[in-house]
Amino acid sequence: MRAAAASLALAAVIALAPRAAASIVTVPATGTAASLALARAAPGDTLVLARGVHRGPLRITTRVVLRGAPGAVVEGPGAGSVIGVAASGTTIEDLTVRGSGRDVMHVDAAVQVLECGGVTLRRLEIRDVLYGIYGARATGLAVEDCDLAGRVAPLDESGEGNGIHLWYTSDARIHGNRVEHFLDAIFLSFANGAQVDHNRLQWNGRYGLHTMYCQANRLEDNVFTLNVAGCALMFSNGLRIARNDFVHNRGSRTYGLLLRDCSAGEFLENRFADNTIAVFMDDSNRNRFAGNLIQDNGWGILLFSSCAGNEFAGNNFIQNDYPVALDMRRTHNRFDDGASGNYWSENAAYDLDNDGVSDVPYCPVSAFAFVSKQYPDLTILAKSPAVAALGVAERVFPAMVPSEAVDRFPRVSPVPGLTGASAIEALPAARPSWIPLAAFAGLGALGALGFGSAVRARGD
Repeated sequence: MRAAAASLALAAVIALAPRAAASIVTVPATGTAASLALARAAPGDTLVLARGVHRGPLRITTRVVLRGAPGAVVEGPGAGSVIGVAASGTTIEDLTVRGSGRDVMHVDAAVQVLECGGVTLRRLEIRDVLYGIYGARATGLAVEDCDLAGRVAPLDESGEGNGIHLWYTSDARIHGNRVEHFLDAIFLSFANGAQVDHNRLQWNGRYGLHTMYCQANRLEDNVFTLNVAGCALMFSNGLRIARNDFVHNRGSRTYGLLLRDCSAGEFLENRFADNTIAVFMDDSNRNRFAGNLIQDNGWGILLFSSCAGNEFAGNNFIQNDYPVALDMRRTHNRFDDGASGNYWSENAAYDLDNDGVSDVPYCPVSAFAFVSKQYPDLTILAKSPAVAALGVAERVFPAMVPSEAVDRFPRVSPVPGLTGASAIEALPAARPSWIPLAAFAGLGALGALGFGSAVRARGD
């Protein structure tokens, strides 16, 4: 009896004893050592891949930390995904991952995260892959400080594979990454509540960031440059887009920011510079644009008649070929908030009461912008004397103004501080258009000469 009691007591002690601390295992770069180590790992273990090439594919089915020593590479066989994750709470960090397959239907990727939550991918260098990181039903996925490069040539819209592709993945965080040479650098589909910040998305085949059917995402402090469109947001509502740079997105149909069926969003303190079209909007309503710099673009804001209830106030429009273009005369979009408007470098404003607001409302839609919106081929005439004369006629005869879009409180000087660290005064001032003036002078001289000749001939 006494022996039985002792046995029961010993069993209870063993059952209540805490589990031994998670192991840290160094894995040599030989044969299938990495795959075997993952198969034997216990939850919470840390596997450190030694310097050298580790053969993939690797499959993670237990919660572990997979970390690379300096110089560690996981290389796929050129078929399928290189690393597959199916364990919630897994962390993968400090690795080079390369050599996925090319099968779009199976989404061959450097790292594929399926139906598990709380996975963190950190400081990965990803090369020579179809997709960089693919997450499906992976709640709370974090992708941080990674460097991804794919196989797609810049501006090649026929390419395949995205850099970071998330599907049905809520509350993701995508922070501090550099993504280039994919079709889309980041693609979010049915991904709600994502935080995308401090990324550089450039030299991609199509879009820097592309969303479909997403709600309440936040895009902050990113750089979208040298893509067909910096950012294409579609069927996505309740967005917050703040302090991003949309710059140098040029081409025949190239946009800094494209909004298609996006409503109730906030677009604050962004910089749009040197884009063919800075902001394109179709069927997008009740969005607010404030504190943005829109400079040196072909078109500043291009609005379709399907848009209503959008408000633009407190923005700087500087040296754009066409600050605003519409395809309708009547509009329910506002270019002031009822108390303050925007700065328009093209507006020859005067302020007799010295309150910082022009004494005359300003229509940012020129007749030529209105017509060329519907007939784009006419833009070849943009700097012609005839178009310059049309602009003069609009200012002299208000009845010729093509749209009722009007800023009732246009500023006479730029809104300060819109460039962040750089002072707004450091930006180049609006340049006078000397070519049309010279053309007018030449035409005037020719006209005077012809008139004088006619008078002399009549006198003779």
